[in-house]
Amino acid sequence: MNCAAPTDFGLSWPDFCQRGGATDVHADGWGLVYYANNGLRQFHDVEAASTSPLAQFLGRQNIQASNVLAHIRYATSGQVDLANVHPFCREMWALNWSFCHNGQIPLFDDHPDTWLGNIPGDRMYYPVGTTDSEKAFCAILNSLRAEFTGSMPSLPVLHDRIRALCDEIIEYDPQGTILNFLLACGPHALWVYSYPGRRPGSSTWNGLHYTVRSRSTCLGDEDYAVTVSIPGNSTNGCDKSSFLHDFNNDETSRSRQICIVATTPLTNDEEWIELKPRELILFDEGLPHVSPRELFRVEMQGHGLDNNGKVLTKARLEEDMRQYEFHKEFYVGGGI
Repeated sequence: MNCAAPTDFGLSWPDFCQRGGATDVHADGWGLVYYANNGLRQFHDVEAASTSPLAQFLGRQNIQASNVLAHIRYATSGQVDLANVHPFCREMWALNWSFCHNGQIPLFDDHPDTWLGNIPGDRMYYPVGTTDSEKAFCAILNSLRAEFTGSMPSLPVLHDRIRALCDEIIEYDPQGTILNFLLACGPHALWVYSYPGRRPGSSTWNGLHYTVRSRSTCLGDEDYAVTVSIPGNSTNGCDKSSFLHDFNNDETSRSRQICIVATTPLTNDEEWIELKPRELILFDEGLPHVSPRELFRVEMQGHGLDNNGKVLTKARLEEDMRQYEFHKEFYVGGGI
């Protein structure tokens, strides 16, 4: 979940938990992380979500955050172990990064020590568990850390670099690789990637879908429900059909935007957009961003990578804009 403002994220137990081992096969652990300013709260359990006391405890809490990752695990790589439960988290550039993955990555099953990219560097991140997912996460961070040593990458540069690393991962085995992931880097930015997309009739070959709304809502199906609400809004008497809205011309609604990303659509009466194969989207303030123009706008609104100068300097925006043939003057009058 990615939001324009801190939002109550009520995991409706037992509905959500039932999918973790009762009504579905995802019984091999679950995890939840959410950002609190620059900090990160993490909850992981190896027990099935449907029977987990910790999951029941969280269901009684009013969690409020702008960037949330949740994962229910079905073990395809690595044994059932707490160290193998997603989301995985690491510090890089004085920022908290978190990652969860759905699929299979043959490259890291066959060659767990693979170095991604062409720039050599010190291996700073190692997997604690045995999953291909965590190995891929560490490899991506190691490659980014090796490449950017003087200043932070701007969001368009980071977008292109992550996509190139994903292409390298897929190239090893395009037929066997399933690479659906969420990658958060701080309280605002959520990167979402999907390959190769959904295959009808398959329970393994899944893609990723997202929907954007601007009000409190209840969303659910027979075995899964999530309640999300912005403080001050009631979720009683939800009419899900009323949540489709033109966000572009309503600043009040824009301040209340909520984006939900899920493996499969969670509702039948609102628009869910499936990511295209190899598509990488940045979600910020509850909206999707893909083009350099959109990503530079997010940068200029103050939601790029920023560690207050603790490790690297800020991104060289003017230099990067020239590379993409943009200029700051392009955004004058756009509320920046």
